[in-house]
Amino acid sequence: MIRDSGPPPAHPAISPALARALVDRQLPGLAHLEVGERFDGWDMVVYRLGPELGLRLPRVEEAVGPLSRESRLLGDIGAHWTFPHPRVVASGVAQDGYPWPWTVVSWLPGATADAAPLSAAAGPALGRAFAQVHSPAGEDAWFNPEQSIALIEREDNLDWALGLLVDAEGPEGQRLDRGAVRELWVEALEAPAPADVVWSHADPHGSNLLGVHGAFAGIIDWGKMAACERAVDLSFLYTAMPAAGVDDAVAAYREATGCDDPGLEARMRGIAVAKCASWAVLDRPLNVAMAWRGFGELGVLA
Repeated sequence: MIRDSGPPPAHPAISPALARALVDRQLPGLAHLEVGERFDGWDMVVYRLGPELGLRLPRVEEAVGPLSRESRLLGDIGAHWTFPHPRVVASGVAQDGYPWPWTVVSWLPGATADAAPLSAAAGPALGRAFAQVHSPAGEDAWFNPEQSIALIEREDNLDWALGLLVDAEGPEGQRLDRGAVRELWVEALEAPAPADVVWSHADPHGSNLLGVHGAFAGIIDWGKMAACERAVDLSFLYTAMPAAGVDDAVAAYREATGCDDPGLEARMRGIAVAKCASWAVLDRPLNVAMAWRGFGELGVLA
């Protein structure tokens, strides 16, 4: 079950001085660029590098594999994507007490949708973006233990989280209608099963979706890319935009892919409510805010 409260501590060697030294010694052609603001995700530390690049450093050893996967898949599967996404510009190796490889990627402008949700009008562009991502995944594709799972495997964690939310209130005093959650969940379980699995971002929550004045501006952080059913990526959109935008995203997605999946929307809602329940009990304000936003868009508030 997912019962974490926040990201683990970053490797102590990570600092602006380290970032400067890595670039100066290993990428002298970029040494003229200023090392700027630091951003901490769950897996990576990112430093701005000049106006157009970012330096990505694994925060923990467990993130080394995702960084390698991201670099490989963005150059392979993502080679012909037309929507905004980072591109790997250069890579480096361990140095000065920092033990892991790192990369330089192109920087995408915009605000993350966890704090600044996208508008409903962003839906079609996101649907078309996911349509490009969702190419067939073979047996050798990575299995993401959190997202490449059957719908029923989310039930234990949903039950646990709902138990903690009996008397909970959202950031604006919202209350959860547990009966509505159960109805939505049963509908998802009874929906037709997915017919295939596809390459998926597998973590496109609001912290990894970018917007400019509400318009879709890109998807970042591809280290968890894996083989999932189609509903997984689309389910995250309930936490990042109005439900009308999600509907438009699905319509654009269906048009672009031609997929015949009668259970897609119901499974999306089931995955979304399970994810929101998990986030709502974390000690992370942005996750909690996204969770209750998602509950509202899913129509399960009292």
